[in-house]
Amino acid sequence: MKNLFKKYYHSLLSPGEFSEVTDFIGNKKNDSAVFNQMKSLWNEQMSESNAEPVTNSALFTRIKESIWLEKQKAAQRKITVYTWGLRIAAVLVVALVISNIFFLSKPEQNNLAAQLQTITTPMGAKSKIVLPDSSIVWLNSGSTLSYPQQFGKNRPVTLVGEAYFEVAKNETPFLVSTQYGDVKVKGTSFNVKAYTDDNAFETTLEEGVVAFKVKNTENEVTLQPGEQIEKTATGFIVKQVETKYYTSWKDGKLLFNKEPFPDFIKKLERWYNVKIEYSDPELDKLWYTGTIEMETISEVMEMISKAAPVKYCFNNKTRVFTIKAK
Repeated sequence: MKNLFKKYYHSLLSPGEFSEVTDFIGNKKNDSAVFNQMKSLWNEQMSESNAEPVTNSALFTRIKESIWLEKQKAAQRKITVYTWGLRIAAVLVVALVISNIFFLSKPEQNNLAAQLQTITTPMGAKSKIVLPDSSIVWLNSGSTLSYPQQFGKNRPVTLVGEAYFEVAKNETPFLVSTQYGDVKVKGTSFNVKAYTDDNAFETTLEEGVVAFKVKNTENEVTLQPGEQIEKTATGFIVKQVETKYYTSWKDGKLLFNKEPFPDFIKKLERWYNVKIEYSDPELDKLWYTGTIEMETISEVMEMISKAAPVKYCFNNKTRVFTIKAK
């Protein structure tokens, strides 16, 4: 198990090994062994960075609390077939807690400023991150956030995917970099969607003021609360929106208001970590309005089949849902 923990710490586990490690962590009988393994790896990392070893027993308590919270979330959403996605999220939180304690234990280490911390949330899960400046970030499914372990004259982070930011107010600029451009703020609450697989970008402002600068241009747009900038086929547009439809995911629910069917299906795939296929172009004309909160994916598919002229089937071998017109 020691070798598996070392491979886990460096993100080198195979899928089978990952399952073995997460099962081990989830067993209460292994609490002492988990703590000893993570402490040993952590002390090695601290030693390499010329930092003092972590001896505070609160470390293990925080790890256990994080795992417990993720299990509670899994129970609330009642996902049975796809619980492994949430178990991955619980393990990511373990790494996140350790990384945050590393930052707090030696904030005076100047060489840490150049080191990047990268957090990835797998499909079917989401993470909550506290940055070095006390800003809070909710990271949505299939998203990655990178940031320095210390902020200096600027507060830069890089996002691939979707995240909701509550930026701590101070005079140091906060910059969210995406492949589509940069979002600049000083203290505010906003959502950024910047997935690469569907070429989609949105920034939705709830509170404060943000400025978006299109990549490789001098074009900059300032948003006011309730406004959203969106990437379209012809460029970027700014429009008024009800922000709850773009930020509710961080509270564990999806709100839809005449959501086009292709976008609706894409969100379901990320939310539940499933593959949903359909080939009938007529289905693209459908839209959905409603709320998804604690339903399982099977319950959602039943809801779709009753609300629209479609039927679905599930392939147990490929684990793919297929939707067809009735």
